[in-house]
Amino acid sequence: MESSLTIYNLARKFLMDGTLDLDSNTIKLALVLSTYTPAVTTDEVWADISGSPDHEVLTGDGYTIGGATLTGLSIAELAGVVTFTANDVTWSSLTKTFRYGVLYVDDTVNGIVKPLIACILFDTTPVDVEVSGVDFLVQWHDDGILTLS
Repeated sequence: MESSLTIYNLARKFLMDGTLDLDSNTIKLALVLSTYTPAVTTDEVWADISGSPDHEVLTGDGYTIGGATLTGLSIAELAGVVTFTANDVTWSSLTKTFRYGVLYVDDTVNGIVKPLIACILFDTTPVDVEVSGVDFLVQWHDDGILTLS
């Protein structure tokens, strides 16, 4: 299964103006249903996804509303390439159907409530991902979650 990651447009601004501090903000990865249509040019905050209607998968069966908190946040520079990475994310005994993962800051920063960072399409076919009672692993690319060069 091939996946893709798209950065929300406003996240680029937030990175440049200091609203986002990727190695110190509380960053979460939430699982989102196929009822959500990513609008990377207009979606700005978590409420754009979790508002009415709520596109996040429901609590239970291995998932907690709001998603998983990323750990091991790190920013490194090597030969002019800056990389943001974190530890892989695992949901244990997960039974859910979803299509996307959304990275967002779980806090209010510079007056912005829970700004969005990026949307992951888990299967670029695209089809829903269906898991039943398995440990679902989101393994970040060896090059990191985001890179700037």
